[in-house]
Amino acid sequence: MATSTKQRRLDDMELQLTPKESAIRLAAEMRKHPRQEGFWKAITKGTYRDSLIVKPFFKLAEQAEARHPGNSPEDIRARNQLNRKLRTEFHSLKGLIFKVNETIMSKAETNGLKAALKLSWLHTLILLDAFGRTASKVAAWVEEYKAADADEEERQVMLKELDAYRYVSFVETPSNSLPPGTGLRLRFPSLIECWVNDSTMLIMDVFAHRAAIQAVQDKYFDGCPILFRDVETGLDETIRAVEEAVATFNEYLKTRADLFSRERNQEEREDGIASAIPGEHEGHLAIDIEGIQGRAKDYVVDDIVDDWVRNAKDKAVADILQETREHEAYVWRTLRERVGVEA
Repeated sequence: MATSTKQRRLDDMELQLTPKESAIRLAAEMRKHPRQEGFWKAITKGTYRDSLIVKPFFKLAEQAEARHPGNSPEDIRARNQLNRKLRTEFHSLKGLIFKVNETIMSKAETNGLKAALKLSWLHTLILLDAFGRTASKVAAWVEEYKAADADEEERQVMLKELDAYRYVSFVETPSNSLPPGTGLRLRFPSLIECWVNDSTMLIMDVFAHRAAIQAVQDKYFDGCPILFRDVETGLDETIRAVEEAVATFNEYLKTRADLFSRERNQEEREDGIASAIPGEHEGHLAIDIEGIQGRAKDYVVDDIVDDWVRNAKDKAVADILQETREHEAYVWRTLRERVGVEA
């Protein structure tokens, strides 16, 4: 088949595409390349007008022309309205694709670093907790040890050194509770509780954005993926880092539970301070990723999607209106609506 014939058939096919189908075609082309740079390099090899980010505008304008070909004022008005509607829809979907990719690329970078830091800090906390427990037990043994007079000074030095570490622990200490006997308790979160709280927020953010991507794909792109492949890889790596941190933490909680099972008869110290992190025995500290994902879908995902869609639509409308110099009024009206100022 001659090249010109193929091109005509391709042009005829493109002329029938809806704005959504054109956007899906753009996303599919994006995902043919391992990295974003490959996509941009590929489309710039052709002409500006023939690129997949520009050509649909011309094809949609031709659609409007074909559907309203007359020259009467009514035909011209209908043609212009349809032209604007179709091109605005495609521009909005195209902007949504790039907005999602921009956000996820940034999130993958920052949340990936946060997850790595969380895992590193968790390893440090585990070592501190283990060392603190060991130092406390050794100090108790040394205190009972009866040294000869010649060794007493060395014993005191050893106790002093151990004393600096014996309260390094995940658990509550006398310094963050009111004196026993007052009937009152003042408790501040332990180091590990702070770690759990911070990590939960990170996990929710990561999985909320992944769920938001899926929601956008399902609602606006018929379920077709819209992320660049390298952006998708970055998101997957962040999720793996988060899951690794959670698995490490939950496994260590099991190890602590084994320790406590052997110390069941000594759960309360003489000063009345609990020997475990509050909630640890009940399993409240274990991180439930599936539960966090459920909460993210219920309370966070819709807001992320709405923000992406609104920004893409506002920009698309303003860009298209700029052709007729109506964009400034639209931008101002949209800003007033967003901040709650009545017209």
